[in-house]
Amino acid sequence: MHREEIPVFSTLLRFVPVLVLSLVLIWVDVRMKLLSEFRYYVETALYPVLIFADSPNSVSEVVSSQFKTRAELLEENENLSTENYLQRVDIMRLHTLEQENAAMRKLLNSPLHVSSRRMFAEVINVDSDPYLQRLVVNRGASSGVYAGMPVITDEGLVGQVVNVAYASARVLLLSDPSSAIPVINTRNQVRAIISGTGIHDELVIENMPRSTDIKEGDLLVTSGLGGVYPEGYPVAIVSSVGFSEEQPFAEVKAKPLVDTDKIRYVLMFWYQPNMTPDNSMVVGKEQTDGKRVLRQERIRRLIDSLTDDDRLEGRGGEGENQGENAAQEQSSQGESEPQALMVLPEQARDMAQPSVLEHRMPHIMQEETHA
Repeated sequence: MHREEIPVFSTLLRFVPVLVLSLVLIWVDVRMKLLSEFRYYVETALYPVLIFADSPNSVSEVVSSQFKTRAELLEENENLSTENYLQRVDIMRLHTLEQENAAMRKLLNSPLHVSSRRMFAEVINVDSDPYLQRLVVNRGASSGVYAGMPVITDEGLVGQVVNVAYASARVLLLSDPSSAIPVINTRNQVRAIISGTGIHDELVIENMPRSTDIKEGDLLVTSGLGGVYPEGYPVAIVSSVGFSEEQPFAEVKAKPLVDTDKIRYVLMFWYQPNMTPDNSMVVGKEQTDGKRVLRQERIRRLIDSLTDDDRLEGRGGEGENQGENAAQEQSSQGESEPQALMVLPEQARDMAQPSVLEHRMPHIMQEETHA
C-alpha cells in the first residue's frame, strides 16, 4: 500500500489562518492589553507544574552538595588553612611595623641634645664572644660613618664606632673591657672614668679614692672630656659602693642605662661640625697618626695659651730660656721627619695645675669644635 501524499499547497492553506490569528492576538495584546489578565491567571495556574518540572535539577544539586568527595574537602580545608596563615603573618608584620615606627618616633623625640646631622641605624649582628661587647649596624662609609662616631638611643649612650666598612660599622659598647669613658656625677660634679667589665649590665669605676663622695643611685653622664662624646649624655647609675680595709680605693659598680641586649635601632650623629665623610673615614695607621698629631697640637695650643705670668711665676727667666732652647732644638730637626712635641718639666707642671687647665681648656676645646 502506498501512503497518500498531501499536497504542499493545501498545507500552506492550513497554516496561513493560524499565522494570521496569532499576529492579530499579538497586536491586540500589545495595543489594548486585553490578554494580560488572562495571562496572569494562566501563569499562576501553571506555576506548580514549572516547580515540578524543575525539581529533578534541584534535587540533584542538593544531593551532589551533600556528597562531596573527601579529596575536595581536604583541598578546601588546605586552601582555607593557607589563607588563614598568610593573614596571620600579615597581621604580625603590621604589629612589627607599628613597633618599629614607635621606636623611631621615640628616638626622634628623645630629650637628649644631638647634632642636627644624624641618622638611624639598625643592629644587624652582635658579637658572640662574651669578652667582646660589640655590635654591627647597617650604616658604613657610604653613609658617612667615621671611627669614633657617637652612638646613642633614647635612653642614653651606647658607645662609639671603632671599625668602618663600606656598608656597615662595628660599635664598641660601654660594657666592653676596652671601653673607658670620662663621666661626671650629676649630684656633686665629681669626675671619674667608667670602664666596661665584659658583662652587658655592669660597669666599674676604678681608682676611686675612698674619700670621694659617691653614693648608690648617683647618675653618671658624659663629662665632654676626651673629645669623643659630647657633655651631658646619660651613661649609668651607681649600683653599689664597697670599701675594703686592704684597698686604698673604693669598689664602685654601675649599671648602664641602655640595655644592650634589647637594642634594635640606634641613632648616630656627627659630633664635630668639621667632620665630613671625606676627611673622617681614616683607618689604620693614618688614623692613629692623625690622633697623635691632634693631641700634640692640643697640648701645644694649651702651652701657647698660658700667660707669661702662668709660665714664669716662681721661676724667673729660667723657664723662658729653657722654653726658647727647646723651641730651637725642635725647629732644628729636619722637615722630612715628623716633629715630636717637646714639653719641658716646668711646662708640664704648669699644665698639671688645675687652675690653669680649668681656665684654658674650655676655650681650646671650643676652638677645636668650631675649627
